[in-house]
Amino acid sequence: MRPNYGLVFFLVIYNYNKPTKPAVFFLYSVAYLITGVIYRVCGIVVTLTQKLPIKQLHKCLGLQNLTLPIKVRWFHDNREVMATSPSNMDCGSYEDKTQTTTKEKDMSASGAHTGSMDTKDENPGFVVDTMPYTSVCEGKAEVLFPSSHDVFYNPVQEFNRDLSVAVLRVFSAEYKEKKIQQQQKAESKIKARLKAEEDKKDIQEHSKSSDTAYTSQDICSIPSDATSMTQNVSSKPPATTSPSSNSSTSTSAPVKDSSVENENLIEKYPILPPGVRDKEGIRILEGLAASGLRSIRYAKEVGGVKEIVANDISTQALECMRRNINHNKVEDIVKPSHNDASLVMYENRQPESRFHAIDLDPYGSPHIFLDGAVQSVVDGGILLITCTDMAVLCGNSPETCYGKYGAISCKGRACHEMALRIVLQCLESHANRYGRYIVPLLSLSADFYVRVVVRVHSSKLKCKESFTKVSWVYQCVGCETTSLLPLGRINVNGRSTKYQLSTSPPAVDSCTHCGHRYQMAGPIWSDPIHDWDFLRKLKSSLVEEDFVTYRRMYGTLTMLEEELEDVPLYYVVDKLASIAGINLCKMVHFRSALLNAGYRVSMSHACKASIKTDAPPGFVWDVVRAWEKQNPANKSRMPDDRPGKRILSQESQSEVSFELHPDSNPESRKQDLLRFQINPERYWGPKSRARTSLFHGDQEEKRVKKQGKKRRVQNGDTDTSKKVLTEKTISNVTHKSTEGMEV
Repeated sequence: MRPNYGLVFFLVIYNYNKPTKPAVFFLYSVAYLITGVIYRVCGIVVTLTQKLPIKQLHKCLGLQNLTLPIKVRWFHDNREVMATSPSNMDCGSYEDKTQTTTKEKDMSASGAHTGSMDTKDENPGFVVDTMPYTSVCEGKAEVLFPSSHDVFYNPVQEFNRDLSVAVLRVFSAEYKEKKIQQQQKAESKIKARLKAEEDKKDIQEHSKSSDTAYTSQDICSIPSDATSMTQNVSSKPPATTSPSSNSSTSTSAPVKDSSVENENLIEKYPILPPGVRDKEGIRILEGLAASGLRSIRYAKEVGGVKEIVANDISTQALECMRRNINHNKVEDIVKPSHNDASLVMYENRQPESRFHAIDLDPYGSPHIFLDGAVQSVVDGGILLITCTDMAVLCGNSPETCYGKYGAISCKGRACHEMALRIVLQCLESHANRYGRYIVPLLSLSADFYVRVVVRVHSSKLKCKESFTKVSWVYQCVGCETTSLLPLGRINVNGRSTKYQLSTSPPAVDSCTHCGHRYQMAGPIWSDPIHDWDFLRKLKSSLVEEDFVTYRRMYGTLTMLEEELEDVPLYYVVDKLASIAGINLCKMVHFRSALLNAGYRVSMSHACKASIKTDAPPGFVWDVVRAWEKQNPANKSRMPDDRPGKRILSQESQSEVSFELHPDSNPESRKQDLLRFQINPERYWGPKSRARTSLFHGDQEEKRVKKQGKKRRVQNGDTDTSKKVLTEKTISNVTHKSTEGMEV
């Protein structure tokens, strides 16, 4: 609703002059009516033509120096406000707004400032939106957000989206290749059946002709021409049924035909370029699409896509998606959906309507969506899951972690990899309930979240092996030495296979290394968390021109390839030195000590100073003790209950050599790849939830009012509910809310 400017004008003048005579009051009333009419007419003109600047309006009315005690946001187009109404959500009003967006985009390209432009004088009086949309470009997509709304866009997640695009490219190519192979296999079976039928007919004809030839020798009254016919017939089969000729034709001809047909099949069913709908391509679901940026990128950057369902439960997000889909001209591929994500997945559980790929990137934990996700993906399809509740997964709230993921987390330096393994265990548990199991393709811990890509298969027999893929974790609270105990094991004896429970180790009251107690966590996924064949395909498919985060993607995938696949969790060199109270050696020397002893070693992508090794914990502490002998620590200052004092007091059980090993420096470090990115800007992390109120500046004013409230209470200030804001403070808040919002 438009404010009554005439009334505001009247109240301001009345407050300054305080008239007492009725005649003067009458004149003020007339001025109030005239001013209201003028503002109403000017507002209609501005709304319809969008050509009269608000500065000129102020100048014509002599109000350029007037500061009203109210903040007003002026909308150029009333259709923008009406479009947010649920009653107008499906009436197609977004088509008109796309034209407005294109017009404003052309204006910005001609030299106007892009983004949310709030034109202000020194004392503006009004906060005016001169640009109805804010544009954000990422990859090949350009999304538009209402400049008057708070928008949830986090540039940190661009690496996440780039990696997802690369994963779907590889998956689409694998799907097309598998489909072609299935067609070739079906055609080869048909050819083999036809060939067998032809051979059977030839054998039958040969048997008939041989019988006829045998009968003609016994009958003497046959005419000469008839005899010649039988001789010709009897002379044909040996030539056609010759073993050598038959075998040569049956082996050479099919090979030649199959090679030609393979080429024809590849030419007939190529992967269509991105942006073109492939009727035999993959179907993708983005359950929490918000603005639709991710879905639009998939449509414009991934080939061989049949349909992308961009779903969100928010009506504002639905309208934003529709506008962006039309703006990017991908409405043939991307279909907006307004529903609960779980309901969409439950409605597509039937085999004929399942999705090939499901992407879930929620704000927090995805645990409420996992049950529907494992049911609504095709056999061999993939799930792309993001979890941003790292505080829960890393041990700050073990009771919450158990409630969400069915596993207990514990604090430790290897908590980020443990978070990945907890999520994988949770996915496996959900899939096993429906006779399905997962195969991890890619598991990544980056920035403030974890991202897993898993393939889902159906097999009740394979589900029996699932309890051998998860383990309990025993971690010492003193030295953080970790040991794993699988839930079960498989005993194969000839043709019989038995699934048995694991034998628990004897009860130990304290750690053998430092004497402190153990704490138990889990169960966690203890099988490999990556598929190395998939990683190689993914790495070889990267194109530098397609991704802004190419260097980070290439470096991260190289590190994932270097990780030991059968070694869960890792040590942290800094933590080992802190426990022992010494300045530990460089990373290359520590790795050399492990390699010289015959053990394998690698780094983990989750931590910069990590060590993954198959060496027993006792030898790892032997390396620490050996280095301490070369660089003695001051043990007298250590308290008696410190873990490091007992560890250093024990005798080493193995010989340790710190001579540099040729493989001590990993290839990713030799190539100077971008492995651990430094945050490019401040506050590089998760963002707060987006608010959809039109007057979002009020939230900023409320935030400023509450600043220092606790301090004022401690100082005895009784007026704790308010904070007097100067005009300068209000203008700063307004500027901050419009220029610094997430777009």
